[in-house]
Amino acid sequence: MRKIFILCSVSFILLTLYSCSTLPSTFSTENIMQLHVGMSSGEILGLFGEPKNIRVAVCGQPPNQWVCTTWEYGEFPYERASFTFSGEHNSLKLNNFDIDRD
Repeated sequence: MRKIFILCSVSFILLTLYSCSTLPSTFSTENIMQLHVGMSSGEILGLFGEPKNIRVAVCGQPPNQWVCTTWEYGEFPYERASFTFSGEHNSLKLNNFDIDRD
């Protein structure tokens, strides 16, 4: 009985940790390998779906400043990804991306 309890407890803990630590299944190697600077935000949405968080900031130094938009997927300190875009709301272009799948 004790062995079953321990096995169930360990399984529950592992399942809980696994469910918290992964990016959506859309972050396959195939989709990640399609990424390149200059992609549109629509293309990123098509590959990975809607982001968990969105952040807008002013990037650069005066006089060369621009508005940058960052989309975040996953959750720190677990697997996560971020995509940073430049451009206007309807024409965002990918400048930088970072994917950490552990």
